[in-house]
Amino acid sequence: MAIQKWFNKQLDPNAFYSSIEEIFAAFGPPYGAADNKIVANGFFWSSLAINTLLRSREYSDNPTQKECSNKEEITQYSYLHNESTLLMLGLMVLSWVKVNLKKKTENGHCHNPTHRTTQTNKPANCPIGSDFHGKLYSDYISMLEDFVESVKACTPTPIASSSQ
Repeated sequence: MAIQKWFNKQLDPNAFYSSIEEIFAAFGPPYGAADNKIVANGFFWSSLAINTLLRSREYSDNPTQKECSNKEEITQYSYLHNESTLLMLGLMVLSWVKVNLKKKTENGHCHNPTHRTTQTNKPANCPIGSDFHGKLYSDYISMLEDFVESVKACTPTPIASSSQ
């Protein structure tokens, strides 16, 4: 069996960030509040789902395995399979968080209305806001490192070959 790759090109976190930012710009936040209840913004979530499928199609390499079949059926992971779609969604969201926290750290974002605003009308250049977001970025890195270690620690063992 040939070595399989899930994706056919290098991931671009900045492109993922931009695609999610476009969804925010078009549809607003993913949720709102009405009658003291949290209400999902269906336009946001639908657009994110479509964008995820489009990105998955763009990046997917469609790994396949047909050695176990003497028919047309094969084992594969196209961009429409749950594993491919959810992996892409996770990577897109993680990329958005990375770029968003980096920008907020470098711009010193906070919610103090007396600070001068940026071009996007958000208060910036606050050392306290910068430090706050910088610490969140560091914690983000720690969470991802812990997650990767957890994934590595439970690496599955393939079933050994046997004559059938």
